[in-house]
Amino acid sequence: AAKADLLFLVDNSGSMDAMQEELRDRFPQFLSVFHQLAAQGTYVDLHIGVVTSDFGAGKTGAGEGQCAPSPGGQLGRLQGVGQFAPAGCRAPQGARFIKYAFSGSGDGASNLPPGQDLDQTFRCMASVGARGCGYEHQLEAVHAALTGGLPDNEGFLRDDALLVVVFVTNEDDCSAPADTDLFDGNIGRYGQRYSYRCTRYGVVCGQPPAPPPYGSSSGPLAGCAPAPNPGGAGPGRLFDVGRYTDLFTRPRAPGGVKVDPSDVLLAAIAAPAAPFEIVLGDPHSGLADGQPYSQCGALDEHTFPPCAPVLQHSCQSPSVGAFFGDPAVRLTAVVTAAPNHALASICDTDYSVALQKVAKLIVSQSGQCCFGERLPGDPRQPDDYDLYIADCHVEEVTLHDDGSASRVDLPRCAGGVAPPCWLVERKDQCLGLGPQDLGVTVRRLAPPAPHTSIHASCLSGTTTTKSPR
Repeated sequence: AAKADLLFLVDNSGSMDAMQEELRDRFPQFLSVFHQLAAQGTYVDLHIGVVTSDFGAGKTGAGEGQCAPSPGGQLGRLQGVGQFAPAGCRAPQGARFIKYAFSGSGDGASNLPPGQDLDQTFRCMASVGARGCGYEHQLEAVHAALTGGLPDNEGFLRDDALLVVVFVTNEDDCSAPADTDLFDGNIGRYGQRYSYRCTRYGVVCGQPPAPPPYGSSSGPLAGCAPAPNPGGAGPGRLFDVGRYTDLFTRPRAPGGVKVDPSDVLLAAIAAPAAPFEIVLGDPHSGLADGQPYSQCGALDEHTFPPCAPVLQHSCQSPSVGAFFGDPAVRLTAVVTAAPNHALASICDTDYSVALQKVAKLIVSQSGQCCFGERLPGDPRQPDDYDLYIADCHVEEVTLHDDGSASRVDLPRCAGGVAPPCWLVERKDQCLGLGPQDLGVTVRRLAPPAPHTSIHASCLSGTTTTKSPR
């Protein structure tokens, strides 16, 4: 069976109630992809865990009741039962994460509590509430969950499994060093202690790159990116995002979480990184059902409510006001740095499509090698859409613990060529992943070496996948 370790980062700060509920309600649509595969004889062995965005806030905890000094909050620990789970919820047996192997009979090995099915157990874990620290440390919580040696997380991460991280949040990442004073009550140095501190000291915009203004930007800003802070040298005050891109995109030897970075799939259900606009407004007004901030005329931090800089929402649902989000510049930069990634909007009021896309990508990266682009048709019969040209270069790449790689070009399976060899064919497992449902199949007589992936380039189509585990 293909293996995947699936970690959900669920933002548990204020305003996330409706979006958390949508995630829980649509989880069965996510699972449906694996049930369908099992009916076709393809089985996936899942680990499923949940962590929250609450990791504390600097050395003082921001002086707010919901923020502890960092590291604090849930610390990246897997949530066997969420803090606000319904009465009667039980954690998975023997672990704080779900172990579930799909099978043809639908009753594969699992650690589900008796009488509590897979969907119910996930709902219990993901009921984390919306009272966590408002300075969300989404990236640092995941970093700690995967690398912090936490006893509660022991056994979740498997060496021979695809790692999938799904961020569900409506604000950008605000991960900062534990000893920072960024969240202290120093108005003279940092301005009002609202979420805009994360924006001003975590993002740069324009050319040359500069922090957003402490005032109105007079329209959207262009070219916004994470503020650099390598080694704490600034100009940013949050962790440099290289801390996280290195974790997900580098081999294990130089600091990555996996021996082979193609074993990582990142996804985010978050607000788009643009438009990115700073307005003067009441910092509390934009949190009510996703309405735009009530704007004011002149900067005045000492009135009540204050007239202060705020980051305007980059999306909000026109039909359900509780679905809104702020530009996720840092988070988007990390997610899109991974070769295998997916983005969806937190403002969509139905997460079915987003979750099913993640599920299908898991399948694709677990040995199906599906093409996301159309291969060209055969010019000899241009009206026959079932014919295509598969002029491919297929390479088998094996990564070693020291970071080195071995590469072998594979031949096409034709004319008596002995395996290992390749062919392009339509696959049920590729349905919906590309316009032709095509994928590369590698025929072999023996299992591949550990940490082996297939890289295939076929004219206009390119795909990369792990060999079947």
